[in-house]
Amino acid sequence: MMICLPNGTVIHHINANYFLDITSMKPEEAESSIFSFSTNFEDPSTATYLQFLKEGLQRAKRFLQT
Repeated sequence: MMICLPNGTVIHHINANYFLDITSMKPEEAESSIFSFSTNFEDPSTATYLQFLKEGLQRAKRFLQT
C-alpha cells in the first residue's frame, strides 16, 4: 500500500505481506510500536490501516506546507 502525492511522490508505504503478518498477530506479540492496536477498533486490520493513514498524513505535512 502506498500514499502518494498527485505528482507521484511516495509519502508512505507498507508491504502487503508485512501488513497481513502484523495484523494476524495478537496485540501483545506485535514488535513494532508503529502499529498499535490500542484504538477503539477491535479489528487489528482496521486499527493498523488507520495508523498507517495517520502516519502518512503526518509525513505529508512537510510536502504540503507552502
